[in-house]
Amino acid sequence: MRRTRLVAAMLTACLLFGVLAPAALPGAPPVGPTAASSPPLDEAKERALELEQLIEENRGERVSIEERIAVTNLRIVAQQEVLAEARSALLEAQHSYRVRMVDMYKSRIADPFSILFTAESMSDLYSRIIMLTRIAQRDRRAYLDAVVAAAEAEFQAAYLDDLKAQDVALRELQRNSLAELDAALDEQRVLVERLTEESLRELEVRRTIIAQTRKEWLESSVPLDAEIRLVPAVVEPHHGVVYLASEHHPRSYRSLARTETALCSWYGNEFHGRLTASGQVYNQNDFTCASRTLPFGTRLALTRGERRIIVVVTDRGPFIAGRDLDLSRAAAQALGFSGLATVDVEYVEAIDD
Repeated sequence: MRRTRLVAAMLTACLLFGVLAPAALPGAPPVGPTAASSPPLDEAKERALELEQLIEENRGERVSIEERIAVTNLRIVAQQEVLAEARSALLEAQHSYRVRMVDMYKSRIADPFSILFTAESMSDLYSRIIMLTRIAQRDRRAYLDAVVAAAEAEFQAAYLDDLKAQDVALRELQRNSLAELDAALDEQRVLVERLTEESLRELEVRRTIIAQTRKEWLESSVPLDAEIRLVPAVVEPHHGVVYLASEHHPRSYRSLARTETALCSWYGNEFHGRLTASGQVYNQNDFTCASRTLPFGTRLALTRGERRIIVVVTDRGPFIAGRDLDLSRAAAQALGFSGLATVDVEYVEAIDD
């Protein structure tokens, strides 16, 4: 009897365990930590689409970094030539000065006053004064030439060191950008393997839109040899305030009530005609700018003193710490600066095409 009760109790326990913890069936989803190791399909789709945008932005910034590395290398080569010329001028000035000292020694002009005191007449005294004055002027000129040449050589050497430091920093950014791009591509590749046919179609649509956008940016490039006229533009609600804009951009804007102050630099010359991160060809004579974070197509109303212009973000940069915007050469000239300048920024949107 006791054995029968024990068997019945064991059967009851087995049945209860089967109800509370059924055995895994073929095709059933796993339980425990394995189920949480990969995101649900909806999240995987959203992440894949997010990664696609991130990959495109990363590729765009990489283009901009590569262009700046190329230009920096050109500047380094050119600066090395300038430095060589500056040092050559220094050696020439130093040699000229030494020659003058030797000439002075050979001529035995140890005491200029003795030359004056031994003059035999007033005309002779006058001639000797002129001679000594010219010798002094030549000596002073040789000395000043040596000083200027030395300072120029030092300046060019420091500028060359700065360019090399910029090149190192840009290459580090490039390495980081490539690492981030590779990581995003790997993550997306894993997600794509889990996506449904519908999600894959959505991803393909996103890629098509991105490719079309880059194509539109490229097609919107202003010809490099085209003359770009500056036209008046207005920003609502700033009635009576006139801004300058490129004729290739809208002329009426609306303030988005967002303002800030930015430290601006500019880029041009060697970048003219190169590809920007947006896909547009850079034209230094247009009113554009580069930003590390603002979306392409962002419109900014810039003010410096009494000067006001409208620019559009088309590129990535600047890549030097502390700087906020890189303006095109024409934009910097319109604001009246050639190095660095603090500029008031207002975000605007176009209200006409």
